[in-house]
Amino acid sequence: MTLPDTARTVIIGGGVIGCSIAYHLAREGRKDIVVLERSKLTSGTTWHAAGLVRRLRPSATLTKLINYSIDLYGELEVETGQATGWTQTGSLTLATNQDRLTNIKRQVSLGRAFGLEAEVVDAKRTQELWPLLKTDDVIGAVWSPSDGRVNPSDVALALSKGARARGVQIFEDTAVTGLQKKGGRISGVEVGDHVIQADEVVIACGLWSRDVAEMAGAHMPLYACEHFYILTKPLEEVQALGKGVHLPTLNDQDAYLYARDDVEGLLVGCFEPHAKGLPMSRLPRDFSFDLLDEDWDHFMPMMENALERIPALEKAEVRMLLNGPESFTLDSQFMLGESPEVPGLFLMGGMNSTGIALAGGAGKAMAEWIIAGEPTMELNEADIRRFSPEMNVLGALEARIPEVLGRHYDNPFPGRSMETARGQRRSPIHAGLVTAGARFESRGGWERAVHFGGHAAHLPLTFGAPQWREQVGQEVDACRVGAAILDQSAFGKIMVQGPDASAFLNRLCAAQMDIAEGRIAYSQILNDRGGVESDITVQRHGPETYLMIVGTGEVVRDLKRMRETKGDYRVEFTDVTSGYAVLGLAGAKARETLQATTNSPVPNLKRFQFAPIEIGLARGWAGRLGFTGEEGYELYIPADMAMAAYEALVAAGASHAGLFASGSLRIESGFRAFGHELSPGNTPQEAGLGAFCAFGTGFVGEEALNGHAPERRIVSVLFDDPSAIPIHDEPVYFGGKVVGQITSAAWSYRFGRSVALAMINVPAATTPEDSGAPLGLLDGRVVEGFEIEIACTRYAAKASLKPAKEAFAHD
Repeated sequence: MTLPDTARTVIIGGGVIGCSIAYHLAREGRKDIVVLERSKLTSGTTWHAAGLVRRLRPSATLTKLINYSIDLYGELEVETGQATGWTQTGSLTLATNQDRLTNIKRQVSLGRAFGLEAEVVDAKRTQELWPLLKTDDVIGAVWSPSDGRVNPSDVALALSKGARARGVQIFEDTAVTGLQKKGGRISGVEVGDHVIQADEVVIACGLWSRDVAEMAGAHMPLYACEHFYILTKPLEEVQALGKGVHLPTLNDQDAYLYARDDVEGLLVGCFEPHAKGLPMSRLPRDFSFDLLDEDWDHFMPMMENALERIPALEKAEVRMLLNGPESFTLDSQFMLGESPEVPGLFLMGGMNSTGIALAGGAGKAMAEWIIAGEPTMELNEADIRRFSPEMNVLGALEARIPEVLGRHYDNPFPGRSMETARGQRRSPIHAGLVTAGARFESRGGWERAVHFGGHAAHLPLTFGAPQWREQVGQEVDACRVGAAILDQSAFGKIMVQGPDASAFLNRLCAAQMDIAEGRIAYSQILNDRGGVESDITVQRHGPETYLMIVGTGEVVRDLKRMRETKGDYRVEFTDVTSGYAVLGLAGAKARETLQATTNSPVPNLKRFQFAPIEIGLARGWAGRLGFTGEEGYELYIPADMAMAAYEALVAAGASHAGLFASGSLRIESGFRAFGHELSPGNTPQEAGLGAFCAFGTGFVGEEALNGHAPERRIVSVLFDDPSAIPIHDEPVYFGGKVVGQITSAAWSYRFGRSVALAMINVPAATTPEDSGAPLGLLDGRVVEGFEIEIACTRYAAKASLKPAKEAFAHD
């Protein structure tokens, strides 16, 4: 078979991910698809994956993708004649301490929102399900009977066979040597002297993906680690189960282990705390169906854990210690989507050892994105646009990725943060915050102050009442009755200039942008389906000059959206994030404190106005708005003058507050946040923001919103029981049925209980008898009778469409 000169889509990589994307594109009717594999199908990482598939995951998105994968793997053999090795064995996840038990119970509750079957069992039942286990320290476990395993190579071959049957051309032993662009867009793939002109190129080549993406000037921040598991020779205890009988997949996360039976023996693998990073320079150019050297010294602590948990291993003969490379991302979530830098180039990788479980669902999601030009489902946590070019620094990847593997089994406690690759991006007032006792978390590469109680008010982490509750309460109080500085310098800032700036922004943004100079507009950027792509404020500084203030993680996606929208508009836009600090000043004494820093009068601003201001030795401007819902300002100051302004505010008596305090106040005030209440799958009407849409201006998504009657609403939720501590994604019940999920949650110092925002089903045109929905919400009432399930326990709550601090004021 000869390489073609042209193709609609070229997919680089013939592992399970590349084959899945090809299969799903072809199944959707796409023609003229080519897959290029440098070696043979399934080489690289796919062939040595453990093949474990667990449905219960810590997020709604991952759970949906894996559920689809399982359904697909069960159907592929019927369609293609190629077995996938799918075997429904169930899975068993152990808990040897209360925090682990709480975490796995939380996953069970999340699974119930999707109708997943899972059961919390005791040590006796655990022993019955896995007879080889030592269970004297097990305090509980979760049994998920619908989980299972596959043969990874067979899955990839079944997907490739299904793709070929639909016309996909697959070329093995075909290494890509370069990528071509025309006018900044991907245009072709080089294979030696041969060039395949292509409309779209997909990079899905596992360990090599970052290097291949760099051929086109695209950023794909992932890095490899060594990953270990042992295979034993047959064991009597496994043979005694009987022919064709399998043990459930075992997860002992407190001991960093997973295990399953394998050819009458056992496979035992680990995510060890001190993982080994793998520079690509260590892999030979022809690395294919190869493995890395055994390292028993490194594996031995995990082997000791395994011997303690599975005593039968004492007499087992080890067939091999398999050491195979896997690729990971900075935040332990995989990445997919169109490159923000190179249109037409789609990227998928960094599967963080979940590639086999995710391959079916993620391949389908990627194929639909390629065809639609937009994600067709909630993919924010995996969206490649969450990574800025600044995060694709090799030194940061080398430092962080071994920690990502090593903390794969960590409990996802509130307040947890990675410890490596810290200090990459710092606020202009970072040094002042350190002196003030800030506790920082790394978010999107930025050091963000979460509270000011330091180490003592942070650890130990817990799913219960956190150490920082009292400290954050003091910060919340300062934001209400005092004057508290909230460092928001990590917000993105995009300057928009040109004769058509106003018209361009009216096309890009849902709100009216032709506003007076000195005014601020609050708006969303929407996609064609009316979903929210970004949540922003926009300042008009002149006839042809605006400044957009966007969320910390939204700069890359907003700039990409702006480039796609620009067309013939005479406008230019520039990322000026690093040029300015943004300091929130919240509280009843904010104006008084601000005035104490300057001899010039503080401007008398109405809400959503801004004006120039002097703060100590600094000049900037003040905007009359804030993310806490309390009185105050946002202060915008050139980065080189930010410390001077900060020092003047502190000298005038301002205190400090962190993200935990502002988050509590945000939720009480009912303010929506992107990635929580706002996402590409939610409309402004569902979020209660329809009033900010300027219909008639022709904004992107307007047509989809015309006549839109939302079936879901964002509501404020107040718990009855102070012991209820939600985090996010917990299922919401009404009338015994799941009606939605929590989107954000925090402790309310106003009410002395948890408060939350939730997306729930509230159809506008049905009756309670028809839907079971709490329609009293639509009349503006507080509705009792809700229950929220947290770690398998349901807690009573009430809800309202109004902000919590208004709706429950007399509670």
